[in-house]
Amino acid sequence: MTEEEIVKINRKLQKMIDKSDVDENIARDLLVRLQESRITLVILQTTGIGKTVNNLRRLIANEDLSIVAKSLLKNWKKLVSETSPRPINKDEKPSTSNNTNNSQSSQETNVNNGKNIASNKSTKQKSPEKPSSSKGYTALQTQDEFRLKSRDLLAAALSMSELPEGSADPVELSAHVEDAIYKEIKDTGVKYRNRIRSRISNLKDAKNPNLRRNVLLGIITPERLAVLTAEDMASDALKQERSKLTDLAINEYQLAVDEGTGTDLIPCKRCKQNNCAYTELQTRGADEPMTLFVFCRNCGLRWKM
Repeated sequence: MTEEEIVKINRKLQKMIDKSDVDENIARDLLVRLQESRITLVILQTTGIGKTVNNLRRLIANEDLSIVAKSLLKNWKKLVSETSPRPINKDEKPSTSNNTNNSQSSQETNVNNGKNIASNKSTKQKSPEKPSSSKGYTALQTQDEFRLKSRDLLAAALSMSELPEGSADPVELSAHVEDAIYKEIKDTGVKYRNRIRSRISNLKDAKNPNLRRNVLLGIITPERLAVLTAEDMASDALKQERSKLTDLAINEYQLAVDEGTGTDLIPCKRCKQNNCAYTELQTRGADEPMTLFVFCRNCGLRWKM
């Protein structure tokens, strides 16, 4: 497969990542084509296909497809390791002055290549499993597959749309959030899983972009996000709606309690208590008697007489 074809595959995979919508059939076909191709270190460096496949792996829900992506990355990492420069033996002596010059030039080239390879390898191997420290916080290292999967899902939620300028690394943030949750709950049981799901659901909420933005910019710290309630994470619009409903319920309750004129002359039809209130309204013609609306303060029953 030519470099141009690799670039085309890279673009198709990147489109899925940008939309956070992975078509498993298309993705599987493209990954299989990459497996069948002979990809050199130069192609890896020029196309960036390794980084794209690694980002795709974090979004894949299908376990078999995820294994295919991991296998590709593992083979490419071996390719980087195999092409790393050989340590220079001080005992080796060049036979001629020309060889000396060639050796020095080769060593300089290898050193530069080694730096580039190390840099690329560091970028490709970056994952939630070994997050670096940020603002004095170092996430707990773990080999627990369930915890690592939780970190991947949190990172995907934080990366679902364009990152704001100055935002932190979503992968590193997700490791910090998951670690804070695990430190509080101390296991991966139902409580832990519900806590992770609620973070992911609210971070993915298209109607609540401010939550994801505040987390990425550090306004909401990982420790704070780990303990926020569903009410705390809700969007401003939803909070206002809930506040209106609460006020309405309070008003209705107060009206129900204070409505009408109290009397002990009317027994309740349900509880038989003489603790009612009534109001009179003209609901029919002017020559007709007024309608009596009765409310039982004891059980809440309403009726008209």
